[in-house]
Amino acid sequence: MTKLGILLRLARTYAAYRRRDETPPPPLRLWVEASTRCNLRCPMCPNKELPADARDTMDLDLFRKIVDQARGTVNDMYLHHRGEPFTNPALFDMISCAEAAGIRTRFHSNGALLTAEKADKLLDACPSIVSFSVDGFSKEPYEAARPGAVFETTLGNILHLARRRRERRQRRPYLVVERIRFRKPHPGESPEAIAALRQRFLDAGIDEVIEKEEYDWTTADAPDGGRPRIHTCCTFPWYAMVVCADGTVTPCPQDFWAKMNMGDLRTASLQEIWHGEAYRALRRAMRGDIESLPLCRTCDRLCRKTVADVPWQYAATFLIDQVFGYGRLRKAFGTAERNGP
Repeated sequence: MTKLGILLRLARTYAAYRRRDETPPPPLRLWVEASTRCNLRCPMCPNKELPADARDTMDLDLFRKIVDQARGTVNDMYLHHRGEPFTNPALFDMISCAEAAGIRTRFHSNGALLTAEKADKLLDACPSIVSFSVDGFSKEPYEAARPGAVFETTLGNILHLARRRRERRQRRPYLVVERIRFRKPHPGESPEAIAALRQRFLDAGIDEVIEKEEYDWTTADAPDGGRPRIHTCCTFPWYAMVVCADGTVTPCPQDFWAKMNMGDLRTASLQEIWHGEAYRALRRAMRGDIESLPLCRTCDRLCRKTVADVPWQYAATFLIDQVFGYGRLRKAFGTAERNGP
């Protein structure tokens, strides 16, 4: 799709959001969960609490069905949600399938399973952007935050990928390393160690090294933490959709437990679900009765600064991602996306 075509689609989606239409144009962005399985048991992540029957990887035939229905309307696709994407052996086929359909792919990983062989397969599949969590920039803090991972191994995996991309003279995937700023920092991590490893990543060819605040997953019984009960209207139900590994659709990646079931892509089409009664009811509630939505009413994203009714934290980077893809402009605005007020 041309940049002009993308801009026109963005304009139609924004107009539908401002009017609070119950049946907006098809989603621009999808989260398609490659896997709910994870190789680590990180203290800040609820993945370890998922029941055994919820641990699954997405079937490649189901993924191809989603891509066929998303072709021509969806601009980009996240291949992660609650699990580690590298636990799905079909990940590289999924990337290739979506990219061949003109859908830019991206995913987030802990990096511990990224072997040299997988690095070359990843570069062959050529996703648009890959980000890695390195939530401690020295051995002791990292291994406390990522139980089951070895600092030197993960570091070597990521640096090897950056070197191989450089050797192959590829620009893609755009590579990001993320570090969480924990509310209770590990006493063994010094500012000097953080600065040194940050520079090492950049020297190796990593495109961005950024920090983000520790995240609180939204739940129905979450306290509001003293946040003001002033809500904007969430943009997600007008532009994005989350597909869990089993085909269940939820409206938001903050719905970790998939409590807001909008439908099932194994038995219905993307369009049928997007314009179905569950989504329409959600959009009606967003229009004037957010307090009736247990997960949404305590979500901090609905209390953040907005510009033209859109959350400011994400607006600039979202537009750049959608229209220009991932490159110099992304590098200039990426950090602001995650760390804005």
